[in-house]
Amino acid sequence: MSLPLSGLLVIEFSQFLAAPSAGLRLADLGARVIKIERPGTGEAGRQIAIKNLFVEGSSLVFHTINRNKESYAADLKNPDDLARVKQLLAQADVMTHNFRPGIMEKIGLGYDAVRVLNPRLIYGVVTGYGPTGPWASKPGQDLLIQSMSGLTYLSGTSADGPTPFGIAVADIICGSHFAQGLLAALVRRGRTGQGALVEVSLLESVLDIQFELLTTHLNDGGQLPRRGAARGTAHAYLSAPYGIYQTQDGHLALAMGNLDKLDATLNLGILADYPTASSWFDGRDDIAARLAAALREHPTAAWLAKLEPLGIWCAEVLNYQRATSSPGYEVLGMQQLVKLADGQQLATTRCPIRIDGAKLYSDKAAPMPGQDTAAIQTEFGLLAGVTSPPSPLSCGEGELALESTLELETSPPSPQERGLGGEVDARAKPLADLLVVDFSQFLSGPSAALRLADLGARVIKIERPETGDICRHLYTSNVIMNGESSVFHAINRNKESFAADLKNAADRAQVWELVRRADVVMHNYRPGVMERLGFDYASVKAQNPNVVYGEISGYGPEGPWRDKPGQDLLLQAVSGLTWLSGNADAGPVPLGLSIVDMLAGAHLAQGLLACLVRRSTRGEGGLAQVSMLESAFDFQFETLTTFFNDGGALPQRTAHNSAHSYLGAPYGIYQTSNGFLALAMGSIPVLGRLLGCESLLSYPEPAQAFTQRDEIKATLAEHLKTGTTEAWLAILEPADIWCANVLSWDRLLAHEGFAALNMVQEVTMADGYAYRTTRCPIRLDGELLTSPVGSPQLGQNNAAILAEIATFQPARHDA
Repeated sequence: MSLPLSGLLVIEFSQFLAAPSAGLRLADLGARVIKIERPGTGEAGRQIAIKNLFVEGSSLVFHTINRNKESYAADLKNPDDLARVKQLLAQADVMTHNFRPGIMEKIGLGYDAVRVLNPRLIYGVVTGYGPTGPWASKPGQDLLIQSMSGLTYLSGTSADGPTPFGIAVADIICGSHFAQGLLAALVRRGRTGQGALVEVSLLESVLDIQFELLTTHLNDGGQLPRRGAARGTAHAYLSAPYGIYQTQDGHLALAMGNLDKLDATLNLGILADYPTASSWFDGRDDIAARLAAALREHPTAAWLAKLEPLGIWCAEVLNYQRATSSPGYEVLGMQQLVKLADGQQLATTRCPIRIDGAKLYSDKAAPMPGQDTAAIQTEFGLLAGVTSPPSPLSCGEGELALESTLELETSPPSPQERGLGGEVDARAKPLADLLVVDFSQFLSGPSAALRLADLGARVIKIERPETGDICRHLYTSNVIMNGESSVFHAINRNKESFAADLKNAADRAQVWELVRRADVVMHNYRPGVMERLGFDYASVKAQNPNVVYGEISGYGPEGPWRDKPGQDLLLQAVSGLTWLSGNADAGPVPLGLSIVDMLAGAHLAQGLLACLVRRSTRGEGGLAQVSMLESAFDFQFETLTTFFNDGGALPQRTAHNSAHSYLGAPYGIYQTSNGFLALAMGSIPVLGRLLGCESLLSYPEPAQAFTQRDEIKATLAEHLKTGTTEAWLAILEPADIWCANVLSWDRLLAHEGFAALNMVQEVTMADGYAYRTTRCPIRLDGELLTSPVGSPQLGQNNAAILAEIATFQPARHDA
C-alpha cells in the first residue's frame, strides 16, 4: 500500500499542540514533516509537561505530538539560517505555523513573501481567535478558548459552575480542522496547480464543534442550555434517560430513547406520569432520579445482561485500566511502540484512520532538537546567503518533470490585496466538481459530508422514502424547525436529498447510476450492512475503479464489539473519557456534546481528503475507514500516552477547580465576586505577587504546582472571590498571565470579538424556510467558506437527479 501523502514535503514552524497535531496526522498519512526549531532549546512545547513527565529532555506531551517527524534547527533572525530555510520552502508542498498574527511577516516568512518563493505552496496558519478583531493578539490557549466559547456550560450538572472538558479539546479539534483545510487545498492544487492560504483558529473550531447546539440556540429564542440536576447528566439538550447512572458496583451509561422499555423492565411507573416523548425532557430530573434509585440495586453486569437483549442502548463505564485491557480495545491494535534514541521504547497511540484496510503505524520517535539539520542541508543543497528562486514546484511524488504539460497558475491575490472576510466563490472552492454520494445518517458520517460540501463538493444524501435519515426526528430540547429536528438542519445543510428504497430493484439501479459517477461514496452503517445491500467497497470499486470510499463504524470492522450500537455517550463510557472532566468526587462526567461523533466525522473527512490527494497525483482511489472507538482513543492520545508511560496510574482529577487531570495549579476555572475567571498554566509565586495573595509565595518550586495543587487551588479559589473578574483581568493580562473571562453563549454572541469572526450564517430551504447556523471554520485564501443552501426536504431533489441520470453517458467522469 502506498500512503496517500507519500512524496509530499511539509515544513512545520508550529509549536505546542494544535498545529503540530495536524503535522502528525499528515506524517502518519505519508508526508515527510520537518520541524523548524530554535537551536539548542527547540520549540517551546518541549518544556510543557503534564504530570512533570519528561523523556530524553523533552516533555512526554512533546513526544506524543511530534513522533514521525524530523528536526531542523534554525535561528530565523540569522540571515544565513533564514536563507537556508527559504531554500527549503521553495521545495516544499506545505508550510505551517501558529504564531500570533504579524510575527511571521516581521521575520520575512509571511504568506505574501513565501508565495513568491513557491507559488504552489500550501501555506497554513493557526491562530487563537482569527486574523482580525479585538481578540486577535490574545494568547490562544485551550482552557481560555473553552471558557470564552461557552463550551464550559455544557458538561456537569445544573448545580455546577462552568465545567471545562478535562482534555485539550480546542487544540485537538483545531488541529483536525487544520489538516482538513490543508488536504483540501492539496486536492485543488492537483487540479489547478495553484497554491493556497489555509487559516483556522482555535475559537472558530470550538464554536464549530458546538454547531448542532448553537443552531438550536440561534433558532430557539436565544435560550441558554439547561444542564440536568442529576449526577451523570450527559447533555443539556437531550431528555431522559440520557446519562450515566451508578450501579451496585460501578456505573452504567444509558443512551437516548428506550424509556418505554426501561420503564417496563424496571416497573417504575414512569410512563404513567410522563406518557409522551416531549414530557421526557421536561421531566428528565425526576425520571433520572427514579432510574438512579433502581439501578443502584444490582451490579452493572446484571443490568447489561438484562437490557442489551431488549435493544436498549447501554454500556459499562470503564476507566483507562479496564478500557485498555478490554477485548474491544485489544482487537483495534491502537497501541504502538516508538523507538527512542537510547534504544528504549515509548508506548503511544496510532493514527485512528485506516487506509485501504491497513492500520497506520510508525515507530519513528520525536526527534532531538536539530538532530536532522546536517542531513537536510546536504540533501536539499541548502547554502548560506542564497535565497532560492521560485522554482522546484514539487508535486505528488517529487518535482515536476521539465516537460510537464500542467499549466501552473500563480497563487491568488493575498488577503491584504483583496481585503479580509469575503466569501469564496463556489467554483474556486477546493472540491468543486466532485460528487459525493452519502448513505450515512445521524451525526458522524453526515458531519464529514457537510465538511466536504462546505469545501465545494456536491453531496447527494441517499435517504429512505417516507422517513428519511433517522436524525430528522432526533430532537434536542423539543426544538422543532420546519417540522424536523434542529440537529438535522444543522448537519445536513448544503446537501441534496435523493429518496430511494435500497431493497427495491428500480431504486437500486438509480442509485447505482450515481455511485458509478461518484468521486466519493460514504456510509456509517454497522459492519456487514452495506455488503448485504450490495454497496460495499469491493462492489462499488468494481463499477467505479477510482472511487474514494469511506466508512465509519462504532467499534471497528472486527472484534467482539463490532455489532454494538455506535452511540456517542456509550463510546465516551467505554473509552475512559468520562474520568477526565469534573472534580475528583464527581464520578464519571460525560462531555456534554456529541464529541465522539464529531471526531469520527473529522477523521473520516481527513482520510477521504488524503485519498483524494493521492488520486489527484497518482490516479488511485482508496478506502478510508474510521471507527468511533478509535477516534475516542485518538482524542486522548496525550493522556493515554501518559497513562502508558506512568506505570498505569489512573488520571487523578483535583478536588477543586479541576480542568485537566495531568496539569498542576493554577490550571482551572475560579469563581470571582461577579462571575468566573479561567487561569491557564503559570508560576504560582508570580501569581501570588500579582494578586496580592501572600499564601501562594509558600510554593516556590515548580514541582509543587502539581504535587500540592489541591491546596494551592483552594487558596487561590478563596482569594479570587474577593474581587471582580474585570479587576483580576486588569492586573493579570498586562503581566502576560494567560487568563480569560468565562462567557455563556449570550455574552459571547454579543461581544465584538465574536462579531469579527462572521461565524453565523443564514441558510434557506427550498420552501423558503430560513434559519441561522454556524459556518465552516476553515478560511481559504483569506475568505470564508459559506453557503446559503439550507437542509433538503426528504427526496426534494429526486426529480432533478432522475432527469440528470437520464442524460448520463455510459463512461463515468474521472477527476
